[in-house]
Amino acid sequence: MIKRGDYFALKIKGDSMSPRICHNDIVIIRKQEYCDNGDICAVMINGDNATLKQVRKASDGITLVPFNEEYKPMFYNRKQVQELPIKILGKVVEGRYSF
Repeated sequence: MIKRGDYFALKIKGDSMSPRICHNDIVIIRKQEYCDNGDICAVMINGDNATLKQVRKASDGITLVPFNEEYKPMFYNRKQVQELPIKILGKVVEGRYSF
């Protein structure tokens, strides 16, 4: 992996991405500022709150989608993406799950 880019690990806190990604799981993130529609990414919101969500892009903004149906998707219009800002930190490339 090291030869193919910069990576970091995140330990998951919370259950917004369960049942696929659960509390205390560790995900490996490839640092990148872009993603494709449907990628699971670490996203920085407003400069200090990071979250792991599936990213859905549209012409009018982006939606951060949790897998857990008890949580609602978070939509940010293009203006909010610029002003808050909303930044893609990287894409999940591997999971190491707790048992």
